[in-house]
Amino acid sequence: FTAADRASVDARDFQGSFTNGPPLTPVGVDLYSPPEFEGGLIVFGDRVSMKIGGYAKADFIYDFDPIDATDSFITTTIPVDAADRTNARFHARQTRLSFDTRWKTREAKIRIFVEGDFFGDGNAFRLRHAYGESGWLLVGQTWTTFTDVAAAPATLDFEGSVSSINRRQAQARITGPLSHGIEYALAVEDTSFIIEPPVGVVGEARTPSPDFVARLRAENDLGRLQIAGLYRVLGFQPVGEDVVTANGWGINTSAVVLLTERTKVYSQVLFGEGIGSYRSLPDAAPASADRDQLLGMFGWMVGLTQEWNDTLSSNFTYAENTLDNAPLQRSDEVHKTTYLAANLLSQPLDRVTVGIEYLYGLRQ
Repeated sequence: FTAADRASVDARDFQGSFTNGPPLTPVGVDLYSPPEFEGGLIVFGDRVSMKIGGYAKADFIYDFDPIDATDSFITTTIPVDAADRTNARFHARQTRLSFDTRWKTREAKIRIFVEGDFFGDGNAFRLRHAYGESGWLLVGQTWTTFTDVAAAPATLDFEGSVSSINRRQAQARITGPLSHGIEYALAVEDTSFIIEPPVGVVGEARTPSPDFVARLRAENDLGRLQIAGLYRVLGFQPVGEDVVTANGWGINTSAVVLLTERTKVYSQVLFGEGIGSYRSLPDAAPASADRDQLLGMFGWMVGLTQEWNDTLSSNFTYAENTLDNAPLQRSDEVHKTTYLAANLLSQPLDRVTVGIEYLYGLRQ
């Protein structure tokens, strides 16, 4: 073998059936899956190999109408009745760096994946993924089991759809087959809440238990169907008093269908109570002078990804998200947001992508 052939053989030798793997379909540009374990810079050792991956990404953003978020299109920051203004922003905070290390043992293949970007405060490097997996077990921080990144829109905008669950959190997850083409996953995951106490009530949110997530996924050559369920116990402790708890729940369904070799459609429906924090919204808010209530949430999304030829592709996404407000919430709290995105992406060279995207949102 040549040196290139030898590296290719060794790289394939370390590939395995990992739960966080390559994209479901090859249509469009994938912005969510870990880099493929081939090509690029791979270092080999005795039964171990490591790929150093990542990319540099520069964004130029121009806001025609007022929005308070300058680096991504966060619809909940759209001001109501604000004076006209525009905003221009140029940054490279989405730039990523990753390390994918794999071992071959007699029993199984083991993988550790670590990835970060520069979207922290002041362009600080921050952790995105850090997990290890082997066989049916994954432990560490990655996409919550409650989501399906195959149904996430391929947008240049970093925030994404208003109904997409794009949370990454620490977890322990087991995945296994039920029958041909159908698998299950069970996970216990880190939890955090956004609770707005009644006026005059001082206290802190508590986490009496982790989030419990279960999902079923059916997949074949034409696409994927998934349903995920979430159960959580929310806690709040007023100063000097016992912790008050409430039970939250959520259902997230998604579908991805390959209409042709170059056309993919996807959809999502999300609903539940006490899950607003999965979209950076309140989980509970004041219903009376001394009591909170869990807030219901309902979101949905439809989208299409189209490849026009070998180098050009587009993504079209429309989504809405509605939060059931409590009686004593402030009048300027978010009730409903709408999101529309359309783009044109080009890959003129191998490993190079450029694109333009239009975004439109409403906040009620």
